[in-house]
Amino acid sequence: MQYKCLLLIVFFLLFAKIAAAQTAQEREIETIIEAAAENLPDDYDYSELVNQLNNYRQHPLNLNKATTTQLQDLLFLSALQITALQNHIRNNGKLIDLLELQSVDLFDLETIQKLLPFVTISADLDFNLISLKNVFKYGKHDFIFRYGEVLQDQKGFVIAKDSKLSHYTGNNQKLLGRYRFDFQNRIQFNFNMEKDAGEPFFTGKNSTGFDFYSASLTFKNFGLINKLVVGDYSLQFGQGLGLYTGFSFGKNADATLIPKVARGLTPYSSTNEINYFRGFATTLKYKSVEFTPFVSYQPIDATVQTSANPKYISSLGTTGHHRTLTELANKNAANELTYGFNLDYNKRNLKTGITAYSTQFEYPLQRRANSYNQYDFVGKELDNLSFYYDYSYHNFYFFGETAKSLGGGAATVNGVLTSFSSNISLVLLHRNYNKSYRSFFNEAFSEATNAVNEQGYYGGLNWKFLHRWNFSAYTDFFRFPWLKYQVSQPNSKGYELLGRLTYSPTQRFVAYLNYRFKQKQQNNDNAKIKVLDEVSYQDWRLDISYPINKNITLRNRAEVVKYQKGLPAAEYGLMVYQDLLYRPKTSRISGNCRLVWFKTASYDSRVYSFENDVLYSYTVLPLQHTGFRTYANLQYSFKKSFDLWLRYSAYLYKGETTVGSGLDEIQGNKKSEVRVQVRYRF
Repeated sequence: MQYKCLLLIVFFLLFAKIAAAQTAQEREIETIIEAAAENLPDDYDYSELVNQLNNYRQHPLNLNKATTTQLQDLLFLSALQITALQNHIRNNGKLIDLLELQSVDLFDLETIQKLLPFVTISADLDFNLISLKNVFKYGKHDFIFRYGEVLQDQKGFVIAKDSKLSHYTGNNQKLLGRYRFDFQNRIQFNFNMEKDAGEPFFTGKNSTGFDFYSASLTFKNFGLINKLVVGDYSLQFGQGLGLYTGFSFGKNADATLIPKVARGLTPYSSTNEINYFRGFATTLKYKSVEFTPFVSYQPIDATVQTSANPKYISSLGTTGHHRTLTELANKNAANELTYGFNLDYNKRNLKTGITAYSTQFEYPLQRRANSYNQYDFVGKELDNLSFYYDYSYHNFYFFGETAKSLGGGAATVNGVLTSFSSNISLVLLHRNYNKSYRSFFNEAFSEATNAVNEQGYYGGLNWKFLHRWNFSAYTDFFRFPWLKYQVSQPNSKGYELLGRLTYSPTQRFVAYLNYRFKQKQQNNDNAKIKVLDEVSYQDWRLDISYPINKNITLRNRAEVVKYQKGLPAAEYGLMVYQDLLYRPKTSRISGNCRLVWFKTASYDSRVYSFENDVLYSYTVLPLQHTGFRTYANLQYSFKKSFDLWLRYSAYLYKGETTVGSGLDEIQGNKKSEVRVQVRYRF
C-alpha cells in the first residue's frame, strides 16, 4: 500500500510540472531554430517544426503502438532512448502506466517530464467504420489568418507602377491564410495561401488572389495503405543525402539530434515556396516492408533564355518572391517532373532502405560557366539512387547513407551514437561528398549549404551531471576538395567547435553559457594573385531565464561576436536584451515583450536573435549597425475556440539616414511592423 501511495505522489509531481516542461520544450525549439537560421532566409517558415508537436498535443501518441518515426518527431528523444523504450515494451509487455517510464533504460526524469504532454497509453478508439457522416460530425477544423505590414514607405513601393525602374508591383501587405481539417489523425486536409509584401493581389499574374496556394488531402492507416497524399507533400528518407525535403537539423548544441529524422511521406504544411512535391504519393505497408511510389509535376521558378534556340534554363528560383516584373516573369516559367520510389525494411533494431528517382526539366539546365561550378549539373534529366541504414545494438546506434547521381559522383555519410548511461551521450560522424555528386533534394549533414564537395569529421557530446548541470559540445573538421564560391583554390579547410554549460535547478530557471568558434578560408579580396585568408568567427553568449512569480518570467541575454578575416583588425558585434514573458494559467491574456541594444561593425559581425512571435510563426533576424530593437506580443483567448494575436516590432538605428537596401530601403532611421493573427477552431 505504501508503494502504491509513493507511485501516486510521483505521478502527481510529474504532471504538476507539465506546464514548466512545455516551456523547456519551447526553449529547445528556439535553440534548434537559432542554430539553423544562419543558412536560411529571414522569412523562412518554421511552422513545419511546430506543427509536429502541436499535432501530438491534440492527438497524444500511444507509446504502446508508436513507430520509431513518430517517437523521433518529439525531438527530445535520442535514437538510443527510442530503442530502449521499444525493447522495454517488447520484453516486458505493453505499458500499463506512464510511471513505468522511470524503469526504461536511458530515461531520466527530465526526459519523462518532456514526454508527458504528448503521449498516452490509453487504447486507441476503433474507427474501422468511417462514414461521411462521422467525418463531418467529429472532424476538427482549424482556421488561421495573418496580416502583416511595414509602417514606413519602402523604396520599391514609392516608385510609380508604370516606371521603367525596378519596383514592387503589389502593395506592402503580407497575408497568410491556413485551413486544417483533421478526423482522428486518419483523414487530413491542408490548404495554405500566402502573399508576400510587394506581390500583386487579385491583379496581373496573380489575378486569382494570393501568390502561393498549397493543398493536400491525406489518408492514413487504411489497410494496406499506410499513407496516401494527393496534392503537395514532402519526402524524407535516410540521412538526407539522396532525397529529403523540408526542415532538417544541422549542427546543434544537442548532439543526439545529429541522426536525421526520416519521416517518409508527409503532407506539405509549410508556406516555403520551394523544396516540395506536387502530385500523388502513397506508402503501402506489409508487415516489415514499406513501399512508397511517388510522382510530382509542377511549375517552378526559373530564368528561361527564350531567345536561345533551343530554350534553356540559366538559373533556378530559390526565394519564392514574385514582386518585381523580373520576378513575375520567372514565376512558373518551366515545369519539373519528379518520379520514383522508396523501399524500406524495418525489423526490430534494423532499418534499411533504397531510394531511386528521376528529376526532369522542361528545358535543359545550362548554368553560366565559372571556375567553381564546372561540376554542377547541366542537362535536362538527373537520376539519383541511394541506400541507407540504421541499426541499434545495446547502447550503440549506427546510421548512414550512400548515394550516387547517375552520370555524376557518389557521396556517403556514416555515424554512430552511443550512450554510456542516461547522463552521457556521444556521437561521431564522417562524411565524404564527391565534387560531382548532384541532387536537387539534398539535406544531409554538412558545413556548406548543400552536401557536395565536402569531407569532414564531427564529434558531439552531451553530459548531464549533479542533476542540475548539463555540458554539451561538438567539434567539426571539414575540407572542400574543389573550389567554392569565394574560394578560388582547392582543398580549403576549416573547423568549428562549440561548448555549452547549462544550469537548470528548476524547469523555469535555466541559465547557459555558450562559446562557439569557427575558422575557414576565403579569397583575399585585395590580393592580385589568388590567395586564401583565414576567416575566424567567435561567439560568446550568456542566457538566463528565471521566474519572478507564477505568471511572469524574465529572460536576459548578452552576446559578443568577433569576426576577423586575414590581417585587418577584428570586428566586434554586441547585443544585450531583456525579455518579459507573462503566462498566467487561468487568464485569457498572455504576452511577452523585449528591448534589445546592439552594435556591430558590419554585416560580417552581425548577431542573430530569436524572437517570439504569433502562433506557428518564428522570427530570427540578423542584427547589424547600432541601435535598439523592441517588440511586444499579445494573445487574447475570447473563448476556447477563438484566439487573437497582436504584434508590434520596431528598429531604431543610431546615426543612420536610411534603413535597409535595394527596393526595401527606407528613408530615416526607423523601421516598424505590425502583425495581426486570428485563429478559429471547431
